[in-house]
Amino acid sequence: MKAVLPDDAIPVVASSDDNYAYPLGVMFISLLENTSRPERFHLFIIDGGIAEKKKQQMVDDVASRGSQLTFLDLDSEMYADFPTHAHISKPTYYRISIPELFDDSIKKAIYLDCDLIIKGDLQELWDIDLGEYAVGAVENISQHTYRVSKLNQDDYFNSGVLLIDLEKWRINKLSEKVREFKLNNPELICTNDQCAFNGVFRGHWLRLPLKWNHQSGLYRESNQINRFKSSGQYQDAIWHPAIIHYVGWSKPWLSPCYHPLAAEYDRYNSLALFYADNPVIPARKSKSGLWSKFSLFKKQWRKYRWQQRYKRQGYDLYEHHG
Repeated sequence: MKAVLPDDAIPVVASSDDNYAYPLGVMFISLLENTSRPERFHLFIIDGGIAEKKKQQMVDDVASRGSQLTFLDLDSEMYADFPTHAHISKPTYYRISIPELFDDSIKKAIYLDCDLIIKGDLQELWDIDLGEYAVGAVENISQHTYRVSKLNQDDYFNSGVLLIDLEKWRINKLSEKVREFKLNNPELICTNDQCAFNGVFRGHWLRLPLKWNHQSGLYRESNQINRFKSSGQYQDAIWHPAIIHYVGWSKPWLSPCYHPLAAEYDRYNSLALFYADNPVIPARKSKSGLWSKFSLFKKQWRKYRWQQRYKRQGYDLYEHHG
């Protein structure tokens, strides 16, 4: 049975297996802690094999904040041939199916990755008019990811935060087209399904402000970053991020994490009912060698330098005690 919602509800969808369940729960807590109307949000998780205990803890956490959480089932066989690697698991692909999981009366939805922290009121994102576009997203902040796709850098978006016109997706069979692109064009793909999304949309998407998907690439000077400075988008994203996205392998639930705002995850993790069951764990061992050590030193130095800047700007950097 497909999900049906009240007219003013805001459906927010994520997907996870058991490994990413608690970080996803922390993300939802941050969302509800930073909105003026948590009751408008109906949260959904496409279930990739989450343990029942974790499900109940997340349901209770969401309910205690005046919202609802529903788990959705998906026929995972349609993704059986889709590859996985490193921190990318099979449920990453399940977002492709979002328009197929809701009743036709639901015209719009927000998709969020598990490795996010929400700092702004997501109602503001919801209120953005998609107009002629089927999806709204933020440009991917990277010097290389877009190249394999053969798209221009400013035509390639990051798929961790998506504002989706479900009706347009259904009419144009976009979910089916993304799945086909992923399987039939391996030479144009260097990520999981992100390149497949971009291959289908080919630059025809609504460009959202950078603050709605603050990526770690913002901390590295580049020509791409300079493009956003004159409009004030860069400054807004750095000092007032609405969504912090911990892109790549350095996650805030792993130690060490090199993101200057890694402790924002700790801030909301400390509020979770499952807090005691969700410890920070050691990160995977890095490659040995002088260059690798130098690279990690640069990351640590960049983190320290930016944290000092945040403090000078009066940003409330969270410090965990206990």
